[in-house]
Amino acid sequence: MKILREVLFSPGNITEKENCYDRLEPMRKLDINPVFQSEMAWEAEGIHWGSVIKSAVDGKFKFFYSTAYPLSLEQGTVVIDNSELGSQQHICCYAESDDGVHWRRPPLNLMFQDTFPDNNIIWHWPSYFNDSLSVIEDTIDPDPQRRYKMLIYHHDSEDPDLCGGFPFISPDGLTWTRTSAMLPTQDAECLWQDRSTGRYYAFLKDRVGNNRSRMLCTSDDFEEWSEPQWIVTPDHGDHQGTNFYNQTAFTMAGRNLGFLNVYDVTTQTSWVELVESGDAFNWRRMPSRSPLLQPSGPGSLDGGGTYLGLNEPILMGDDYWYYYYASPRRHSESAPSTPQKPTLCVATFTKNRLVGQQTEGEGSFATLPFRCPGGQLQLNFTSTEPVTVALKRAGYGGEYQEFTREESEPISGDLQDGEIRWKSGKTPVHLEGKFVRIKVYGKNAIVYSAAFVK
Repeated sequence: MKILREVLFSPGNITEKENCYDRLEPMRKLDINPVFQSEMAWEAEGIHWGSVIKSAVDGKFKFFYSTAYPLSLEQGTVVIDNSELGSQQHICCYAESDDGVHWRRPPLNLMFQDTFPDNNIIWHWPSYFNDSLSVIEDTIDPDPQRRYKMLIYHHDSEDPDLCGGFPFISPDGLTWTRTSAMLPTQDAECLWQDRSTGRYYAFLKDRVGNNRSRMLCTSDDFEEWSEPQWIVTPDHGDHQGTNFYNQTAFTMAGRNLGFLNVYDVTTQTSWVELVESGDAFNWRRMPSRSPLLQPSGPGSLDGGGTYLGLNEPILMGDDYWYYYYASPRRHSESAPSTPQKPTLCVATFTKNRLVGQQTEGEGSFATLPFRCPGGQLQLNFTSTEPVTVALKRAGYGGEYQEFTREESEPISGDLQDGEIRWKSGKTPVHLEGKFVRIKVYGKNAIVYSAAFVK
């Protein structure tokens, strides 16, 4: 079966509503957490920002992460984002796994082998600070020497012109070469590639006033980058202590989604919200701004904050796994309140069931218009009561005559691919190429997405 088009019922994709509300599903933390924690001498400061990917080339899970160990720097210290830094050597390391749960550190010995024999260190750049290691595996680029791409923040101890986000390339994810670009960011950046276009997106950090906010740069070749544009900044619905620390992106059911790190200065904690975009350039938060992944509470693995893993969710059977950076310490603690160190944890959500619409009693909703791809219509939903679907015309037009609510054959249950049929016997093939809206009717129904298939 071939998917012609998917339509996610996310808030930005909805027009009409009656007795209907946005539905957001909080991610579920796994009992196996933490899945990776500091064990080696060179990981003295814990496991920090990083990227977990599942290789499309060899099928392995690969974890690129940053850490640090104590080191006296003659240059002294510098304050970066309210933290005093300069007494640590920041390095990047590599681990791999066959199942995403049990990890091994290959003895690479690419550097520091005299100090740390059999280490898995793959990158370092002497500085006050290196931050937010974000790595992608690029199977679109025809050059195998550029298979892996990285974006990392470097705060140089000697040259202020070397403070920013730096792209790197690698044939194997182990040996890295810097490109000529430097992106304007204040640390906490993330790299993403839209596989439908091959374009690269760099989510960057700067401040609006004193509030951390998100910018976006793009590139078609990973060499020349656009000038940054604001995409997420505090607004009238936020309080003075609201900050946006980082952002990731991924595609689900035909829609661009992302995870946004919200940092609250008043509590010094961080959590994860959902954002969406119709074009990957213009991003919006959910109207409810509900957290999807929250800290568990003081003394827990992520009691100080749930920070983004700089990676896309990975499909594991019927669920997506999302690896995140868990900090037991609050953001600007002058001294650790717990001996626990940051670790890698994982949370999950059901495939294509992260966001949707929910009716309360009898209700309905309709989507933005789009060109009908033809095929057969399937619905991803759960309801004990009958659900019916109509296909509407765009603009002021009503329902297409042979695709009305009255013609729709009711369905119910908990289905990812509930087949929608009309008594007329017609299928969306008869509307191929025309602008349509999907309108769903149901009682206490939760409806996530639709798909046109053949």
